Amino acid sequence: MNEHLNTNSSLDALINSGFLNQDLIEEQYALYKQNPSQVDPSWRPVFASLENEKFNDSISQAPFPQQNESSALYQPYVAVASTSPDYRIAHLVEAYRTFGHLAAKTNPLDSNSSSTEEIEQLRLENFGFTKNDLSNSFPSHGFTKNPTAPLNEILNELKATYSGCIGVEYMGLHSPDLEFWLQRQIEHKDYTATLSVEQKQTILQHLNKSELFESFIHTKYVGQKRFSLEGSETLIPMLAAMIDTGAGLGIEEYYIGMSHRGRLNVLANIFDKSYSDIFSEFEEGYVPASVEGSGDVKYHKGFYSQIKSIHGHNVSLTLTPNPSHLESVDPVVEGQTYSRQVLRGDDVTKDKIAPILIHGDAAISGQGIVYETMQLCNLDGYATGGTIHFIINNQIGFTTIPRDSRSTTYCSDIAKIFRAPIFHVNAEDPEDCVFVTNLAIEMRQRFHCDVFIELVCYRKYGHNETDEPAFTQPIKYKIIRDKKPIREIYRDALIRQGILNKDVIAAMETEFKSSLQQAMNTKNSVVKIHSDTDELSASEKNEELFQRVETGVPKDILKEIGTRLCQVPEGFVLHPKLAVLLRERLAMVKDVDSKHSIDWGMGELLAYGSLLWNGTSVRLSGQDSCRGTFSHRHALLVNQANEQGYIPLKNLKQGQGRFDVYNSPLSEYSVLGFEFGYSIAAPEALVLWEAQFGDFSNCAQVIIDQYIATSEQKWSQKTSLTLLLPHGYEGQGPEHSSARIERFLSLAGDSNMLIVNPTTPAQFFHLLRRQILRPLRKPLIVFTPKGLLRHPACVSRLEEFTKGTFQEIIDDPNPPKRTKRLMLCSGRIYYNLIEERERLAVDDASIVRIEQLYPLNVERLKEIIGRCSTLKECVWVQEEPSNMGAWNFIRQILRDLLPKSVELTYVGRMRSASPAAGSHAAHKREHAAILSSLFGTKDPLMYDTYGNLKA
Repeated sequence: MNEHLNTNSSLDALINSGFLNQDLIEEQYALYKQNPSQVDPSWRPVFASLENEKFNDSISQAPFPQQNESSALYQPYVAVASTSPDYRIAHLVEAYRTFGHLAAKTNPLDSNSSSTEEIEQLRLENFGFTKNDLSNSFPSHGFTKNPTAPLNEILNELKATYSGCIGVEYMGLHSPDLEFWLQRQIEHKDYTATLSVEQKQTILQHLNKSELFESFIHTKYVGQKRFSLEGSETLIPMLAAMIDTGAGLGIEEYYIGMSHRGRLNVLANIFDKSYSDIFSEFEEGYVPASVEGSGDVKYHKGFYSQIKSIHGHNVSLTLTPNPSHLESVDPVVEGQTYSRQVLRGDDVTKDKIAPILIHGDAAISGQGIVYETMQLCNLDGYATGGTIHFIINNQIGFTTIPRDSRSTTYCSDIAKIFRAPIFHVNAEDPEDCVFVTNLAIEMRQRFHCDVFIELVCYRKYGHNETDEPAFTQPIKYKIIRDKKPIREIYRDALIRQGILNKDVIAAMETEFKSSLQQAMNTKNSVVKIHSDTDELSASEKNEELFQRVETGVPKDILKEIGTRLCQVPEGFVLHPKLAVLLRERLAMVKDVDSKHSIDWGMGELLAYGSLLWNGTSVRLSGQDSCRGTFSHRHALLVNQANEQGYIPLKNLKQGQGRFDVYNSPLSEYSVLGFEFGYSIAAPEALVLWEAQFGDFSNCAQVIIDQYIATSEQKWSQKTSLTLLLPHGYEGQGPEHSSARIERFLSLAGDSNMLIVNPTTPAQFFHLLRRQILRPLRKPLIVFTPKGLLRHPACVSRLEEFTKGTFQEIIDDPNPPKRTKRLMLCSGRIYYNLIEERERLAVDDASIVRIEQLYPLNVERLKEIIGRCSTLKECVWVQEEPSNMGAWNFIRQILRDLLPKSVELTYVGRMRSASPAAGSHAAHKREHAAILSSLFGTKDPLMYDTYGNLKA
């Protein structure tokens, strides 16, 4: 940097404060030295002052006054009180750019006009001015037509720009290009002058549709919930403008996520969903024909449409279904967007497909999922190129007012963490709102950043239309009841401007009301869900669920894939332990006549590799998934010399499927939501999410409950998303033993997902391949092992991968001639049972593995029970406490299947509040007790069917 600038301590302080960027100053100062006219007028007095030695000395000696904590934000400005007027004006400009939003008139419920003098950071005294200076002339820094102007005139321009009906936060984003671009768009301009007469007429048309649609429903369906948009109707012209402007900038698809507030209005007036269809959903007894299962309420449903923008562009719109768990849809939308970008080859430029998220003020500030989702915005494998965030700030959350629902100044303050620009706009100024919207989408396309628009508005009725808001906010709702609707405010403004006359507007309103009435007359009141002929019989459903699909892979192809999995580029320096591992894995597929069998890690990689070989794409993400939490996968190899990565699964052959593996951020909620969204938009890909430990899925329970387990039945939304949840009792304590099998089984119904606990590498291999090769699309929950990853018995021969398919139930490979006791189990405990049976030479007990717990192959289980003609007792054995695991799910099924002469008993851990013992010694005692109870050794412990200890 220029030596003169380097020696200036005041400028250094400004740079260190974050208000000025050093690189930017260097660039602008170099231009100034060449020709002062090359830089913005606001820079000229600053650089002129810097070249005055006397000025430099005065700056270096100017003390900072004593300040309290509350004034720390404007500390860089108060130091200029004794400096030159030019420099003080420059700082005044910077103060308005930084803090002007605090004085902006964005609240339609605030009848008192804000005064900038009330904002501490904008007080004239901080800049060495007094009210006596208001008539004195100073350099205007481009904010007036003349190079100098009275201070009062300069202030008025600053207030109009930064403290009018638009508040903008953009300084200190560490993005000089974005900051200067935005300054050029908003400074020295009349916002509304950028809108044509046609655009203003279009805004009014959208406001007409938005408000009249709501009032029509309010009149026709009195007392029914619809979560009205009234008070924030300006959202509709804003969304329409964004879609149209974005289409002109190259966006062809939008994925939109929003909660229930205003959803019906958006469906009707943005997505062009038929008014008659919407009205039908309000009719008592209405059941939609398009939903096969239970369905969902009308303000949760998704929708897809293709529309033409105002300027004739074809645009695809997807509104993602959303439950009442408000912001949970955020990562789902991001996942859908990213998936489509990959499928359409837009994952580099990210110009054609964009996400829009519509938040509520209480939700965005209160829900942690917002932060978790935002954390994905710049990460490889998750970034979608910028999201537009609309916040409908109706200044209340159900009945809770802002001061009770957040600790931040704005509900949008989370955006500052991620250096995203924020606009605050007044819903009663539709033109400013549309101007900002157009600016936001252009900014997204130019800079690929997230942009937030806070639409400050109000809620005309209560939380829903049957609610009485005056119970808790009587004064606020008196103000709201007395307010003129936004549509009427804007309509009257256009009439005053002579843009439209009353007759044209009246005709426009009459025509739209008539179209609504016509739609009401053609609605359907009752629709049958399906005719009997459309329903699948139980046997047909079972045949589909247990349809056999050949998932074996020819041996020569497996050898080729295995060989390439073990190769690295020339000169690649492997970690010594990984060099040994790759030699061992190569022997597993090459040296087939030896004792080398395939372990779990290699079996998994062969499954992915064989799918990729045939063109199927595979995506795996989770915390530490590249290596694997238990150091078993090593999908990513790291060069020990330079830390460059190499992924063999990406380099199998030309034309293979796309393979992606990512170490996710330390979030389960957002990442699982993202992968769910990705899988919805990429139904032909194998998409997997892996928990670091299975019980960590607890943190994503909303996604599991509200989306994965129910999306098909509620929204006809099918997914083959696969969850890998490490599970098993090795004495690691309560937090790392159980993936909560019982919770997934409690969610199981109507064949909504597959819940599997495989016990061999070959089973896991066939399971993953079946997930793609079978046309049935269901979520797959896999309880993967920890202790079995290197268990010497948990291996499979290469031949087991070349033929066959996944087996839902595996019969005893060596059943006794006369089975008196049938031991049924699931998961890793099978190896303990086999070992103990052999050790004690027990010859009357069969051990059968239930690999797929749900849907349970009852017919296969009947066959196995039927072959045991001498059966006296059936025992369900599990590691988990009796109130956990599969016992409560399976015991009634077994009672129905077993002959009355056969006793059903339970052996496992006792009923417990905690999933597992915290002491390794206690774990070992409990495990020994299970085995002794089963095989009648010393000190047998038996439990009743409720998990209580018996004598």
